[in-house]
Amino acid sequence: MSIACILFCSCSNDDNSSGWPEKQDKSIVILFESDSHCELSGYPKLAGLRDAINQSDTAWAGVVCCGDFIQGGAVGSVSKGRYIVDVMQAVGYDAVTLGNHEFEFGGENMMTQLEPLKPSVVCANFFMYGETVPYYQPYIIRSYGNQRVAFIGVLTPEAIVTQKFAFYDDGRQLYDLRGDQVPALVQQAVDNAQGEGADYVVLLSHMGEKSDIALTSHDLIKATHGIDAVLDGHTHTSVTHEWVNNSEGRPVLVSQSGNKFKHIGKLVINSDGVLSSTLLPLDDIAETSASVTKAVETVQEQVAGQTAKVICHSDFPLISISEQNVPLSTTCETAIGDLVTDAYREFFDADIALQTGASLSYNFAAGDIRMQDLINLMPFEDQMFLIEVRGDLLLETLVRCTKGLPEGDKYFPQCAGLKYTVHQQSNTVTDVEVFDRKSGNYLPLNPEKNYNVSLSVFYSSIGFYGMLKDCKVIKSVSTTTRDALEQYLTGMPDGQLDNRYKAPQGRIMVVDD
Repeated sequence: MSIACILFCSCSNDDNSSGWPEKQDKSIVILFESDSHCELSGYPKLAGLRDAINQSDTAWAGVVCCGDFIQGGAVGSVSKGRYIVDVMQAVGYDAVTLGNHEFEFGGENMMTQLEPLKPSVVCANFFMYGETVPYYQPYIIRSYGNQRVAFIGVLTPEAIVTQKFAFYDDGRQLYDLRGDQVPALVQQAVDNAQGEGADYVVLLSHMGEKSDIALTSHDLIKATHGIDAVLDGHTHTSVTHEWVNNSEGRPVLVSQSGNKFKHIGKLVINSDGVLSSTLLPLDDIAETSASVTKAVETVQEQVAGQTAKVICHSDFPLISISEQNVPLSTTCETAIGDLVTDAYREFFDADIALQTGASLSYNFAAGDIRMQDLINLMPFEDQMFLIEVRGDLLLETLVRCTKGLPEGDKYFPQCAGLKYTVHQQSNTVTDVEVFDRKSGNYLPLNPEKNYNVSLSVFYSSIGFYGMLKDCKVIKSVSTTTRDALEQYLTGMPDGQLDNRYKAPQGRIMVVDD
C-alpha cells in the first residue's frame, strides 16, 4: 500500500498511529449543496458563509455542488440553464459535478451552458460515446493552507435511462455513463489524485443512497478504497452524517444536504485530520454575499420579464406541498393532481390520464396564475403521449405505485377518468372504476379491455416503475405537459379557474386497513 493510501485510510478511521498528513493550525471547511433545482435563495448565503469563514481566519473554506442545478424551475426553463450558471459563476465554486437533470435540455445544451464553469466541473464517468477519456476532468485538486483536497465527480448511471432522450438521437447513442465501470473509474481517479499528492479525497456524488436500477453511493464506497468523504445528492434526502465501510473495511463519511437549499452542508476536516459533517438550515444562516445577491436579483428580473403572462385567475389556492414541506401528491389525491390530469385527458380526449405525484411539487396561490407558475410546477420539457393499457396491467400499476404508503410513493398515480381505493396496510387496490363517456357513469375496470391513457413521456423510462414502458403508443406529439396545462387553463370560462378545483374531487380513496 502506498504512503498516500495509508494516510487516507488512517484519516477515515480517526487513527493517528499510521501518521497524518502534515498538520496545520486551521481546519478546512467545505460547504456543499445538491439538487438546488433552480432555487436561488441559497446562493447568496452559501457564498456569504464561505467568505465569512475565510475572513475570520479560523479555517479555510470552499464551496462545492453535487449536481441538479440547471433545471427545476422557471429560471432554468426560460434560459435552458444559463441564468443558474451565471449565479454559480458569481458564487465561485471549487468543484461542481453533474446531476441527471443537467441533461434536461439535451447533452449539447448542457455542455454549452456549463462552459463558463468547465474548469471546475468534475465527472469521472461521463463520456462522449466511443471515447476513452471522460469529457470533463475526473477530479480537481484544491489547496487549503498546506493541505490538498481532491474532489472527484460521479453521476448516477440512472441518467441514461431517466434522461434517455438526451443520450440517444434516432437510436444512435451520443454519450455514455459506463455504468458497469463506475467503481473502476472512480478508483482510478482516487489513485491518480493520491499520486499527485492529494491529502484528502472527497467524492462529489450524484448517486444517492438508494436506487431501483443503478449503483448507489453506498455500493460505490463498498467497491472502492481511499475516499475520505462522500458528499451525496440525487435522492433529495437530508443525511447529517453516516459511515459506510469501504472495500478495506474502513469507514467513509457520507452526508447529503437535501434539495432546494433546505440546508447547506458543512464538511469539516479538522487540523488533526478528523472529519465531521453537519447540516445548516438555510434560515439559520445570517451571512450573505452582496455580489451574489446582486446576481440573483438580476436573474429574477430577467425571469419575471419573460414569464409574467397571465394564464388565468384563481380565487383560491391549490396546495400540493404542506406547510411542513411534505409533498402531498405522493400520498393522496390533490386538487393540483386533478387539474393536471384533467388537462392531459382533455388534450387527447383519452379514457384515462395519469401523472406521477412527485412531479407536482408547487403550490398555486390565490390570484393570477402566470406562466412562471406553470413553469415552476412543470419545469421539465416532458412531451405528451397517448398509450394503450390493458385493464389488468393498469391495476398492477396502481398497486405497485401505491406500495410506499403511508410514507408516500414518488410515482403515486394522480388521475382523471379513473377512481380507485388504496388499502395502505394490505397494499391492495380495490373499487377501480373508469369513466364511460357514453353512459356518463363510472364503470368497473375491465381487466381484458384496452384503455387509452394520456400521460407524459416520463412513463417510457422509469416513471410508474417502468411498468407501462412496453405499452403500445397510439400517439406522441411535441406538445409538452406544460403546453397542455396552459391550453386547458386558457380555455376556462371568463379566465377563471373552475371552482371544482377548490378541493380534491374524490377520485382516490386511501384507507388504513
